[in-house]
Amino acid sequence: MSNILADELRAKYEKSFATVKGILETFPDDKWLVPHGDEYYIPSRIAYHITEFIDGFVAGGMKDPGFRDKLPFGPWQTGTPETLPGKAALISYFEGVVGRARNELVAVNDESLLTPLPEQMARIGSVEMGKHLMAMAMREIAAHTGELNKMLIENGKDDIWA
Repeated sequence: MSNILADELRAKYEKSFATVKGILETFPDDKWLVPHGDEYYIPSRIAYHITEFIDGFVAGGMKDPGFRDKLPFGPWQTGTPETLPGKAALISYFEGVVGRARNELVAVNDESLLTPLPEQMARIGSVEMGKHLMAMAMREIAAHTGELNKMLIENGKDDIWA
């Protein structure tokens, strides 16, 4: 069986990973924990959410029922400037997550993308490919990368797209 779809999926994840990493490295240190227009939009919070989402849905973290209880900086939703990770800590977590995600993605092939998702994941999709589309292209990573890019522009930096 060919792996045209799986290879394309891996390539797109690599672009997403590179985009997020570029944003993390470029974001101004003095603006990392500062709300941007609303207390929700703290760059560290959004970057942490992207990273924990990749960790759970791409790197396999959600296979562990206690995954959310083991997140390194607590729940991203309730993070504050005092509890959210600094840039260096978030980049370190992100790099580890990307390494684990790549290990998981190596096993993906066109056939595995057709594997049905468990019933409790029906809102995400009916097969593995749906999970990946929701994660990367149409929802989480792309949406939140856009938010961070907007914040970069607000801070006088160019947006980043790998």
